[in-house]
Amino acid sequence: MTEIYKDKQVTDFETRKSASPRIISGVIVLMISNIVVKLLGLLCKIPLHDLLQDQGMSYFNIAYNIFTTLYMVSTAGLPTAVTIMISDTPAGSSRRRQVERIFRVALGVFFVLGIIGTSIMLFFAKPLAALMGSDASYLCIMAISPTLFFICMSSAIRGYFQGHQNMIPTAVSEITEAIGKFAIGIVLAKYAISRVESIERAAAYAIAGITIGVATGMIFLIISKILYNSDKNAAVEAEGGSVSSRSDILKQLAKIALPITISAVALNLTGIIDTFSIINCMKLYTEEQLAEIAYGNYSTLAVTMSHLPSAFITPIASSLTPALTAALLAIKTAKDEAEKREKELRASKVMQSCLKFAAIISIPCALGLSILAKPILSLLFKNQDSVNAAAPLLSILAISVFFTAMLTITTSILQAHKLQHKPIISMCGGIVVKIILNVLLISNPSIGIYGAPIGTLASYFVMASINFYFVIKYVGIHVSIIKNFGKPLLSSLIASLLTVLVYVLVETQTGHAAVATVLSILITVLVYFILLFLLHTFAKNDILLLPKGESIYRVLCRMKLMK
Repeated sequence: MTEIYKDKQVTDFETRKSASPRIISGVIVLMISNIVVKLLGLLCKIPLHDLLQDQGMSYFNIAYNIFTTLYMVSTAGLPTAVTIMISDTPAGSSRRRQVERIFRVALGVFFVLGIIGTSIMLFFAKPLAALMGSDASYLCIMAISPTLFFICMSSAIRGYFQGHQNMIPTAVSEITEAIGKFAIGIVLAKYAISRVESIERAAAYAIAGITIGVATGMIFLIISKILYNSDKNAAVEAEGGSVSSRSDILKQLAKIALPITISAVALNLTGIIDTFSIINCMKLYTEEQLAEIAYGNYSTLAVTMSHLPSAFITPIASSLTPALTAALLAIKTAKDEAEKREKELRASKVMQSCLKFAAIISIPCALGLSILAKPILSLLFKNQDSVNAAAPLLSILAISVFFTAMLTITTSILQAHKLQHKPIISMCGGIVVKIILNVLLISNPSIGIYGAPIGTLASYFVMASINFYFVIKYVGIHVSIIKNFGKPLLSSLIASLLTVLVYVLVETQTGHAAVATVLSILITVLVYFILLFLLHTFAKNDILLLPKGESIYRVLCRMKLMK
């Protein structure tokens, strides 16, 4: 990754001009870390599911979803706001002092919110558990409550580094957290079970691993920030020029963060709506224990698998916001109309490429997970009854992967253009759809828990569609349906057909479903990317955004894969 921390103040200005290539560098760093984090999360869920079973995982996931919702309410918009404000701070004699003041104000806000959020979870654990329809989950809620404080402090520092387009501290801290959660959570769960503790206590021990893991990640980020500042304090003190007051920074943080927070909360509410509605609605016609088992199965197997593709999508959005913010600032400072048009075109191409890359990743993931839901789950989880119950749910839920990806990218585009309030409308529309469908469908015994993935799919479709309307109307970029979505979809459909044929053939000939699953996935991925190049899906500009893009482009031209 390009080093951006130099003593010369001109460096920040120069890096703004090279936002396009550096966005992909940030994407790659975060993508690798997200893949590792998601895989560790999945690897953690597999032995935990074996230890705690569906009912124990129900308590675990209820507490985790409550934590996630409160975290979103407390801080969702602040890291992005910090990122935007730092990226938007122009080069000058007082830039470093301004950036440090922004960080310190944000850190104070995070500290207060973290304390409040942790207190709510700790002291209102039993009422929250009762609200979710599962009284026994209160121990898990208490065990994870300190995590809210630790993650708040971590988010402030991550926003600081991402504002400088340095994704490495974020990536390393997330991996540190994941390793801690994976190792400690399983050890604690095994310890509890060895002592013949109740299933709800064992689940609480397991979720305590998250608290310890996040605390470890926070410590790493604090050390990184101290080391980063150690050789710059003198320079900061020596700088002249005025900086914004703390009250002005606080107002600006609130102005940017509040709309983003509302959007993020609305987006996360799909999970908390499931947590609240599945058990409560199913208790109308079945026992509480059976409802908890159904929720634990759905949230652990189907939902976890559907979230894996986000490891590839989220980094694109995370890197897009600061890079695009810097690009838009460069447009404002253009010397003449010709330079302005050139920079506008460059920013438009970055947005188009991000949408295309998101589609290229999400469409085959959605189709692949939907078609191979049962074989993939069977490959990972031992309990065949749980697999049989979760597979059809995942087949429905997997289709939402594409709409989630489009929603994530379009939200980042709108936020970078200071249109933070627009996604709120999208999210509210989707949440209304989710609530209505969940209550109506899950309460119907003939549909039951199938109403949850149906509601999620419909809500993300609504959100993404409204967001696209806003991007086209207010940002003004032309979205090519055929280039960005048509070609990846056609390639995915052909590759998916091949997936089915290879799986059936190998499974019939060998009798090994695991071998058939792995082989069909590998062959399909290879064929898919070949088809993408044969259909000329990638433009020259897309390839040039990649690290070593020019070299890659020349190689592809020699291979006749690029025009």
